Amino acid sequence: YPDQATAADVLNSLDVPSLVKIFKIYGEEKQAKKIAQALFDAKYMLKTINTTHELAELVQSTLGSEQRFDKLQRTAHVATKIFQALRIFINDELNELNYAMEMAHLFLKPGGRIAVLTFHSLEDRIVKRHFLGIHMDEPVSHTLRQKYKNAFAYHSLEDVNEVTAKRWHPLHKNVITPTSDEIESNPRSRSAKLRVAEKILETPE
Repeated sequence: YPDQATAADVLNSLDVPSLVKIFKIYGEEKQAKKIAQALFDAKYMLKTINTTHELAELVQSTLGSEQRFDKLQRTAHVATKIFQALRIFINDELNELNYAMEMAHLFLKPGGRIAVLTFHSLEDRIVKRHFLGIHMDEPVSHTLRQKYKNAFAYHSLEDVNEVTAKRWHPLHKNVITPTSDEIESNPRSRSAKLRVAEKILETPE
């Protein structure tokens, strides 16, 4: 895609608040503001960031001697989360996943099953919301009981149908995560989460 923005385009064109948002949301980077400000300041010193090496060096110099470790307590580069954030943002990965879930429901026959394996909390959140029938803008805990907990309030049939009209039936109560033995034999599986659901038979109107 020649017209698609690159990571360099994003780093060298966006303002500090926009960069902070990307680093925080997609990379869960605690030093997002500090790094974003350093990137912004670099532009005024005629130092645009065009390579991964330049970005890694800038983040390293900004955070100094700070040490970081991954979930397996292995030493991790301080720019790892920044690269992750840029990858997710540039590739539009979360919207692509959301679209894939919609298409899966469209093409899967009623009673058909889907298994989705994710490696990031934001990805898992999208899959969970689809399987539980929760709108993307609502809190995850917005269950039917919580939404309509006032037994004395009147709710129309349309209101109730909107909440109860789930399109998927999760086949497991909780998300499936790797066992300690699997993590030991395959360390990269540590952050994996598996959810399986069955497409509910649509009732005719």
